This record gives sequence, structure tokens and C-alpha cells, in this order.
Amino acid sequence: MAEITPDTRKYEDILYEVDSEHICWLTLNRPEKANAMSERLILELRAALLRADQDDDVNVIVVRGAGRGFSGGYDLDGDSQDDRSSIYPYRLKYIRQFEEFITPWLLSKPVIASVHKYAIGKAFEFSLFCDYTIATSDTKMGYSEVRYGLSAHCLFMPWLVNMKTAKDLLLTGREVPAHEAKVLGLISEVVEPEDLHEATKRKAMLMARIPREMQQMHKMYLNRLYEIQGLRTATDYYLELVAVLGQQPVPEYVELTKMTVEKGLRAALDHAQARYKDLD
Repeated sequence: MAEITPDTRKYEDILYEVDSEHICWLTLNRPEKANAMSERLILELRAALLRADQDDDVNVIVVRGAGRGFSGGYDLDGDSQDDRSSIYPYRLKYIRQFEEFITPWLLSKPVIASVHKYAIGKAFEFSLFCDYTIATSDTKMGYSEVRYGLSAHCLFMPWLVNMKTAKDLLLTGREVPAHEAKVLGLISEVVEPEDLHEATKRKAMLMARIPREMQQMHKMYLNRLYEIQGLRTATDYYLELVAVLGQQPVPEYVELTKMTVEKGLRAALDHAQARYKDLD
């Protein structure tokens, strides 16, 4: 894979555009794969986010998905090819991916997640790191990958909800509908599907017109407030646990990856989901 940096201008898996209102629109553009978050997509997204943060013509950034949904989460096809023979290279890879993945949290400018239909696993977690999330009323989100023996990525969610809710979502892997997600504090706003673009643009325009210095100072302050309370310490601890678990995957995940290689991802997921039929 060619090196992808903030100076990169040609992307394969995302679209980058800046409009006259100083809004940068970043579109996840793997619709044929439900915008699955491959390593390339994550690298391109990080590079584009850093590029927009450095661009004096951009005041606010919107991340959205092309096609039928925001993103189905981690690219399981790619994950099945990972080398897990040693914990150390796998751990370093996971730490690097973590730093790439939390980029919205690290930027000085506001980042809006504009979500439709689904935001699962890694995509759900990514939306939580954004400063504001608008979702359509038919959206479902959550950590359903834990049902297949795959851990959550960063585990930012417990900082947004109460303890009972955090345990419910992680110990069942259930997907949460948009209106419930709004009540729980996982998203900021719910709109009808046909209103998503206009609602997103209106919120982005409002943020774009606030003095940039005010945006930067208050985003930095609010993020630091949570970090002082232990957010980064907690996520770093979870990262270490995940690195160990990933190098020694659980039997259900071994079965999933084996079936993915042999029969394809759809067949593997259908087989894994069958055990939970009629329980949600």
C-alpha cells in the first residue's frame, strides 16, 4: 500500500470536498462493501481529517457514508488475513490503528457524523469520537461484533452512558435503534431519512459560523476534561486487553474467520447470527 499522508490528494475509499460554507464533506465510499472499514479506508480517512484540520478554508468537518448505510463496521474479510503468530507485532498494529481511529477526537475543528441506516462495531465507535452525531430514524447501531467473538475497538461508549446501559450493550451485543440511542446519549439528533442532508448541513453551517478560536478552545477544554477524569487511561487499558485477546481469538471468532475464507462473509455471518435468533 502506498504511503497515505495529510498531503495525499487522491483517495480510493473516500471522497473529499469543501463547499462554499467552509464545510468539508468526507464520504466513506465503499458502498459495495457497506463501507466496511478496511485498513486503507481508515488510513485515508485519517489523512483527510488531518488535511481538513489544517485547511484554512475549512471550519467544520462532516463524515458520512455512500450507499445504503453509514458503515457496517470493521472489514472482516481483511481481518481474516491478519498474522496472529506473535502478540507483539499484533499489539503494535492495534495501537497504531487505535491512534488512527480516534482522529476526530484529536482534531481542533468540530467533526459531525452524519449517519444513516446502520453504524455497527468500528463505525459505531467512530461516530462516538465525533463531536456531534445526526442519525436517521431508521438507523441501528451497536457492538454486534461481540456476538462473533470480536471485541469492540476503543470502548469510548461507557463515557457516554450509565453503567447499566454500558453492560447491556456489551454483554448482549444488541443493536440500538436511533430514538433509543438519542435517549441514551449515544447520538445528538434524530431526523427522518429524507431530511438527513439538510439537517446535517444546517448544523454544520451553524458550527462553521462560530468564531474558530472559540470552537478550538472549547473543544480542547471539553476533551481534556474527560481525559483528566481518566478517559485515555481507561481506553489504553482496554487496548492492552484487546491486543492479548486478538492474538488468541475466541473459538467462535476462529470459526467465523475460517468460514469467511471458505464460504464468504455473508454465509459466515448468517451462521454466527443463527444462535441469537428470536432473542432480541
